[in-house]
Formats: sequence, C-alpha cells, structure tokens
Amino acid sequence: MFEPLMKNFSTPLKIFSFVFIIILSLLFTMLLGILIAVPFFGADIIKNLSDLTNYNDPDTLSLLKYLQIINQLGIFIFPPIIFAFLVNKNIPEYLKLSQKPGVYSSVAVILLMFLAFPLINRMVEINESLKLPEFLAGIEKWMKESEEHANRLTEAFINDKTLAGFIINLLMIAFIPAIGEEFVFRGVLLRLLKEWMKNVHLAILFSAILFSALHLQFYGFFPRMMLGILFGYLFIWTGTLWVPVIAHFIINVTAVITVFMANRGIIDSKFEAFSSTDNKLILALSLIIVVLILFSIYSKTKKKEEIPN
Repeated sequence: MFEPLMKNFSTPLKIFSFVFIIILSLLFTMLLGILIAVPFFGADIIKNLSDLTNYNDPDTLSLLKYLQIINQLGIFIFPPIIFAFLVNKNIPEYLKLSQKPGVYSSVAVILLMFLAFPLINRMVEINESLKLPEFLAGIEKWMKESEEHANRLTEAFINDKTLAGFIINLLMIAFIPAIGEEFVFRGVLLRLLKEWMKNVHLAILFSAILFSALHLQFYGFFPRMMLGILFGYLFIWTGTLWVPVIAHFIINVTAVITVFMANRGIIDSKFEAFSSTDNKLILALSLIIVVLILFSIYSKTKKKEEIPN
C-alpha cells in the first residue's frame, strides 16, 4: 500500500498545499456548479452573474443561495477532506471524527452555547462601537460599506418566510458552515499551526484570528474570534471535532430559527429576553455559568493537547 502523498511534507509545505487545494477546489466547484445550474437557471446564467443585486427578485435570490452553497462546498467541505486523505488516508481519523462526543460533552456544550448568548451579544455591541483612528477613516468607510452590503445579503437570505426557504437556510447558514468551517479551521489549520508553532495556545489563537478575519466582517471580528478560541479549546479538550461542530451549529441554527419564527409571527420579533445585554445580573450569571460549564468540560474530558498526525 502506498503512503499518503503529503505525509512527510514539512508543516509550512502542508499549509501552502492546503491553501492551494482550497483555491483549486473553489475554481472547480464554481465551474461545475455553473454548468449544473444552466438547465435550472437558463443559459444566460454567466451573463446574470454580473448583476445579482436585486435581492427582492426570487429568481436572483435562488441563484445567490445556490452559488453560496456551491462556494461553501468548494471552500470548506471538499478541501479538508482531500487534504486529510493526502496526509492520512484515514480521513475521519485525521479530522478527529472517529471519536464520537460523549453524552456529557454534547449536553454541556449545548447548554454552554445557549447560556453564552448574553455574553456574545454584549461582545457584538462592544465591537460595533469601536472606531478606527482618524487616519484610517477611508478604510473604516470601506469596511462599513462592505459590511452593510454583506448584511443586506444575509438579511435577504434569512428573511425568507417560506418553509422551503427555511430548510435551505438551515442547510446554507447552519449545517454546512458548522461542519465545513470546523473542518477547515479546527480540523486542519489548528493542528497544522500547532505542528508549526509547537504551542497549542498560540495555534488556537491564530486559527481563531484567521477564522474571524476570513469572514471579512470587521464589526463582528472580536466576538467571532472569541468563538473561534472557544471552539479551539473544546476541540483540544475533548479530542473530537464533533464537539465544536455542535457548538458552532447551535449558534447558527438559533439565528435561523429565531428569525423564521419571528417572520411567521410565532414569536415576538423583540423576543430577546434570553440574550438580553441590558441586565447586568443576566450578564454576570451568564459569565459565571459559562466559566463553570467550561471548567466541567475540561475536568471531565481532560485536556488532549497532543493531536496525532
């Protein structure tokens, strides 16, 4: 039996190879995705790609959702699977998917994420209030405009009131990103950075910075970075990628379900008591409980800082 092609590559070469695989995968899936889309969206799809700004048009929105899913597959799903095969033919073993999360870890992380919402929302508010120095005013303006555009697109996606739209949103916003982003940032990059830096804490920090930076949303940078750090430690402590996947999924799916239920009038659109940031007592309790749950997960699972190649 032949050895995996990249098994003996140096760590920097592995990182370079992984980035190269992501680029090739994205190009291939986009081209294939466009070819597959022609029978469904018409032969003019390539021409239409340059003018996808009318988010009120159902056809435009459908095409955008389709392309979003294709991009996610090309960037987050296929590359880590291909890379894991080339480094270690046993893909589940390399990505730390073989070990199932225990009942305790699963329940604890679900409670953790729900009870952390007040803290997360508070971090978002703090991040949104930050201002860049005056000499960076041009960059700040560009970031605001870019983020406003991204927010409009996200709102167009998530505000779909139909059941079919809700199911697609669960796939596109909750399911694929939770799995794919954890495959990339924790399953591959975190372990490669640890191999390179020889320090698990620096590896977690830098993988979290990359995780947040690549979302290209400055006004959500710090909360997303903190979540990346949390997901990294959950991965290291439990030794399975499924635990951060569950945590990531809870964050995403809660947003999708809450907006859908509010749009359908099932809950009040101002239903935010569970994530209030106005009440300091709620914030304090949230912080204390989150710390206690994290400590219990750490103590129960014990840290597993050595990630095998």
